[in-house]
Order: sequence, then structure tokens, then C-alpha cells
Amino acid sequence: MLVRVIALAAALCALPARAADPEIKFEKYRLQNGLTVILSEDRRLPQVSVNVWYHVGAANQTPGRSGFAHLFEHLMFSSTKHAKDPDQILESIGGSNNGSTNFDRTNYYETVPSNELPTALWQESERMGFMLPTLDQEKLRIQRDVVSNERRQRYENSPYGLAFIRTCDLLYPQPHPYYDCVIGNIAEIQAASLDDVRQFLLQYYGPNNASLTLVGDFDSNTARQLIDKYFGPIPRGPDVPKPEVKQPLLNSVVREKVEDKLAQLPRFEFIWNGLKQYDDEEAPGDVLADVLGSGRTSRLYQSLVLKAQVASNVDASDNTESLGGWISIGATARPGHTPEELKTLIQAAIDDVKQNGVTPEEVERAKRKILAGRVRGLERAAARADLLNEYEAFLGNPGYLPRDIARYRAVTPQSVQAFAKKWLPEDRRIEMEVVPASAGKKEASR
Repeated sequence: MLVRVIALAAALCALPARAADPEIKFEKYRLQNGLTVILSEDRRLPQVSVNVWYHVGAANQTPGRSGFAHLFEHLMFSSTKHAKDPDQILESIGGSNNGSTNFDRTNYYETVPSNELPTALWQESERMGFMLPTLDQEKLRIQRDVVSNERRQRYENSPYGLAFIRTCDLLYPQPHPYYDCVIGNIAEIQAASLDDVRQFLLQYYGPNNASLTLVGDFDSNTARQLIDKYFGPIPRGPDVPKPEVKQPLLNSVVREKVEDKLAQLPRFEFIWNGLKQYDDEEAPGDVLADVLGSGRTSRLYQSLVLKAQVASNVDASDNTESLGGWISIGATARPGHTPEELKTLIQAAIDDVKQNGVTPEEVERAKRKILAGRVRGLERAAARADLLNEYEAFLGNPGYLPRDIARYRAVTPQSVQAFAKKWLPEDRRIEMEVVPASAGKKEASR
């Protein structure tokens, strides 16, 4: 027996310990004009990712000016004072670039060969400091049309797209800046004048309202010199106050039916008020969404798709934004089934979580999936650069990654159940049906 105990102890000692949670090493400083700079060297590949976040999104828009931040994302890909074709310049050096806008920020990013870092920094400094001289009526007209067409393509002419716009409007009624979502209203986008967009540019796209992150194969001293050369002369913009808008709260059940001419199958969705980004309860909410609606092992997939066979797909999400998010749980019906059937089974799954909780195995599986996704993303320098900027923008701490991971490790079955009880009330939510337009007309005529 003693020999067996000694052998077991030796075997346990030989097992590898769990790898330490990842950290992203970085250095952070600020230029005199207010630009925040984050540098993270990684010499494994001969390339550098350059990532700029401007702290402007839908949250900074005013009534009648929806879609402005997204419009500017497109405008700032066009020519500048010294760069007539930015895309062609980056392509000619073997680089790739893109950008995006969400409720709270706009970002631009490129990945270039290491020796072309000066070119990438020059391009971003052009975008930041030398866009105004080339911002004319024709450029504005072209990009207004591009953004208007994007709204048509992604929302108006896409199945279930209008339901998402309607969700924004119900959760964030006017004059909340999230009204009309990030994409904006076509009439307001088309009404944007040259003076309007110039003022928007001067207010929000200065160095003091931005952070610049470099990740990859570079020398920090050399990078500092290049950043000072290209960005140092750009004058500071006006101070940008942080949006302080209270989250509108649902105080009753809102029943909404959307007739969608492009949807072939009905859909049902519950929607609740949610949390701000990096709220203490965000991690349990993410785990709950995974347990309910992510993958074939999720409760809703097992119940609605496999067992009852009333749904073709299911989903659940915990969406967090700076001015308050939303939680959604929904499903799309199979042919011959109704939103009411979906609603009944989704409600049963929610009730079960509230009454009986979730299992340790479900929570562990969800946590591993969430953390694995986060860690796998760190393999790419571009993703690390974006994450450093995200932590800086929302928390003022680019080194938040270990604490971010820790908050998910700390989620328990009890905290997931508590989240469901607190944040999924039956008397304060949106109950949204999406029906094919022809079906909606038939119902209305009965």
C-alpha cells in the first residue's frame, strides 16, 4: 500500500501545472498633444500591427445626426493632404488594412512588414491630422451614398435586419444616441452637410481623443522616434466630454411584431435591459448566454432543435456597451412552427435556470469556451493590438487581461443563477416576433 501511495504522489507531482494565464507586455505613454501610445514588442514574426482607436461612436451622436461616426469611418479611408490613395499605398508595401465603428468607438488598423512601420505610421498620422483639407462636397456625397447602401444591404434588404434596428429603437428611444443603432437613418445621413461633418471631425478625431497601439516586430526606441515625428506636430483637439446618458429602462412588457418581406421563417426573441461593458456581472451573463444558446450542447439547442424540433437555430447573447447593453435570447422556427411555440419553450428554459440553476459542468464548459476564444485570439498581433486599445478605452488599463480572465474563472453556478433571476424579469422585457410579411398580412386580415 505504501508503495502505491508513493507511486501516486510521484505521478501527481509529474503532472504539468496549468499554464500561467497570459499577459501582454506593453509600455504606455502620452504625447504632449494628448495621444495615448501603447507599445508591445513581439519579435516572432517580421511584421507590425498598427491600431488606432478614436473614442467616438454612436454614443457621441446627437438627435438628427445618427450614423455620423459610421459615416466618418468611411470618409477617413479616402485621400488626405499628402496621400492620394491610402489603400494603394498600403497594398504596394504588402500591408492590409481595415476599420470599424460600433456604439462606442471607431478603429483603424493595418498590418505591415516590419521595415514598413514608418509608412503605416505616416498613413495613420495623415488620417488624424490632414484629412480636413481634402474633405469636400464630392467626397461627402460619395460616402453618404456608400453608407446609405450599406444600411439597405445589411438591414433593410437582409432577413431579420429591420428587427435589429427596431430593437435599438425600443431599448434606446430618442433622444438617446444609440437610437437607430450604429448604422444611422438614411435621411439623416443624406442630410449631413459639409459644415456638419467638418465640425464632427474637428471635435472627435484629434490626438487627445485617440490611442495608438503597436504590436509586433519593432524596436521601442525607434518606434517612439517615428511616433513623435509623425504624430507629435498634430495639434491637440478640443476636450471631448465623456457621454453621460442614463440608460432607458423597460418598465413593462413590450410586445412587438415585425413583418419582414425577406424572412422566410418566423422568429421569436426575448430582449432585456443589460449591463455596461466590464460591469462586475458581465462574466456570469456571458456564461449564461453560452449555456443557453451557444452550440449543440446548449440548453435551447437541445430543447428546441433536437427534442421538440420546432426551431432551426437558437441564440443567446449578453451585449454590453458603455451606455448600457441588452440581453437577448431567441430562436428561428422550422417550417410549420410558430413564434408562440418558440416563446413557450424558451421561457421554460429560462424558468428552469431560475428555479434549478445550472450545473458545474455547464459552467465549466462555457468558461473554457469563452477563455479559449480569448486566448486563441491573442495569437494574432492585430487582435492583441485591438485588445490593448479596448482595455485602455474602457478601463484606462491596457494590462487588464489577467484580471479579465480571472473574472471568468470566478463564475460559479450560483452567480449564473443569480444573474438570471436579476436580469431576466418576466414583467420588464421586449417580446419580439418576426414574421414573413405575407404571414403578417394574413393574420391582420383575420
